[in-house]
Amino acid sequence: MAAIELTQLYQQRIPVATQNANERTDALQTALKGTLLKVSGDTQALEHDAVRTALKNVRDYVVQYGYQQDEQLVLWVQFDAQKINRLLQQSGSGVWSNLRPLILVWLVSENEQLQRELIGSSDESILTQQLRNAAQERGLPIRLPLLDLNDTMTVEVVDVWARFNDRIQFASARYLPDGIVVARVYQADPTLQKGRWQADWSLDLGELKWRGEVFSDDRDEMGELIIAALTQELAQRYRIDSSIEQTNRWRLAVDGVDSLEKAIQVEQLLLSLPAVQAAQLVGYQQYRGEFELLLQTAPARIMQAIDLSKSLRPVNQDGAEESLDGTPMMPLYRWIED
Repeated sequence: MAAIELTQLYQQRIPVATQNANERTDALQTALKGTLLKVSGDTQALEHDAVRTALKNVRDYVVQYGYQQDEQLVLWVQFDAQKINRLLQQSGSGVWSNLRPLILVWLVSENEQLQRELIGSSDESILTQQLRNAAQERGLPIRLPLLDLNDTMTVEVVDVWARFNDRIQFASARYLPDGIVVARVYQADPTLQKGRWQADWSLDLGELKWRGEVFSDDRDEMGELIIAALTQELAQRYRIDSSIEQTNRWRLAVDGVDSLEKAIQVEQLLLSLPAVQAAQLVGYQQYRGEFELLLQTAPARIMQAIDLSKSLRPVNQDGAEESLDGTPMMPLYRWIED
């Protein structure tokens, strides 16, 4: 798996009409909500009392802000990353690493006349715009297929609607995604009384296979609702809760560390993961480095985050490698050059 590394997770750009102080406060609060959602992927965290209190004191979390004039006036805000992370911890949530899986979305939309359309990257419908906007707001890298000659010769609407996975997987290979979502939008069964429109979706991400469904009276909302449900599932798996009071020491081995520069690069990557308080090279032999981490979370959570790294590939995660000093077994990774 080779995920996308997101930058500027703790920044927001909010359109405003004026530089009025009251409007600025409202915009800062909107920006804080957006940052918390993007960093955690957790909509429920926004309802926590700690977050409500933080919104009343939003300036305590701001590092700097300024106005920019593009097509319209925009308030740019940079938040304090450590304070944001602590706030998420207080709210019972956690931090989703800036390494996020790239998701290819195959979406078929059925209208009221039961006509089905496969949605591609050039589609500009409101449903598709809402899907893209929701993905951007939640920090989920997505891509829609080009639906060019290569795609149309490989996969048809009926293949996606019926979830013929072999054909979908074959057509998806050219995009090199980490995961594939197949989604369908159609009129809901009125006896369910959950909304006029329904969407079901499935996600294949490595060994993970999830399914879900969403409902709405507004067909245009379906793209946003699909992304919200998908992000909630992904973030719940990859979010790192650093609320554990007791710190853990944990070791891993990395092959391919043939220079001091690479050892430093490995340390920096490990330190960039949420809830990693320290990372240090503690052993070295035959291009294999052993690193000890000080964690404020369970090691399993860190392993999930490392799984999304482009530079560390798992060789053996069953802990079958004995350390150089005879301490317990540890997982083994290989350092991969960019």
